[in-house]
Amino acid sequence: MWPARSAVASSVDLHHNLSKIRTAARKAGNPKATPPQVVNGPTFLAGLAKCGYCGLALIQNTGKGGAYRYYCCSKKLKQGPLSCRGLRMPMQNLDDIVMGHIEANILPPDRLEDMLKDYIASARDREAATKASLAKKRTELTDTKAAITRLLELVEKGLAELEDPEFRERMVALRFRRDELNTDITDLNRRLNDERPDITREKLKSLSDLLRGQFDSGDHQVRQAYARLLLDEVRVWDGEIHVTGSKRRLAKKASDPTGTTAPEVLSFFRKWRARKDSNL
Repeated sequence: MWPARSAVASSVDLHHNLSKIRTAARKAGNPKATPPQVVNGPTFLAGLAKCGYCGLALIQNTGKGGAYRYYCCSKKLKQGPLSCRGLRMPMQNLDDIVMGHIEANILPPDRLEDMLKDYIASARDREAATKASLAKKRTELTDTKAAITRLLELVEKGLAELEDPEFRERMVALRFRRDELNTDITDLNRRLNDERPDITREKLKSLSDLLRGQFDSGDHQVRQAYARLLLDEVRVWDGEIHVTGSKRRLAKKASDPTGTTAPEVLSFFRKWRARKDSNL
């Protein structure tokens, strides 16, 4: 699963049906293997879990006076059973399934490397295209600035009048294009930096260790934030779950796994999706 405004992130399908993923889920939810705070935390998938039938959020619903917690289709809960067939799934079950998938298919360094290798290869192609576009914009900016200078020289030599409508129209157009090109060049430079993930196996190992540590953390908000780093959406039907996220975001974190910038608390264009095949 995985960016935001990048038409560049590669696509991999990840699609686990419920019966297949439950084995990993049971292991992930085993109190002997998983810290109690991970197994029993609050809404882990807040804002990420969506109903597969209507696309709206799955929200917390409780039973037995709050003793039991469920993910429930918000549309069905608010508008009634006729609005959406929806679902009502024990919260711990879905949390365990998704965490089991993360543990098995995302966190191991070799899986991170496999997930990102196509993205990194395509990033090189995107970098070359961006450099070509940047060079073209810079040449046009130089020509535009030269044209502005030539117009001003005409005024200095008395060959043109500042108040001449044709002169003013030409000068305004050139200055507008100059500013537009400066903005484009700034955006392309930023994009170029984003498309240069400096990723090594050592950094992938560091990222894997970092993510494991954060998911084992007793700080529920931190766990939610790192779930949002990895995942864009967890869409749930009765018999299957689709998990999507941003490879671009993951690659950026992998290039600087020990950086001080953490994902926003509750805050990887194509996406990877979970599927029961060898892709992820």
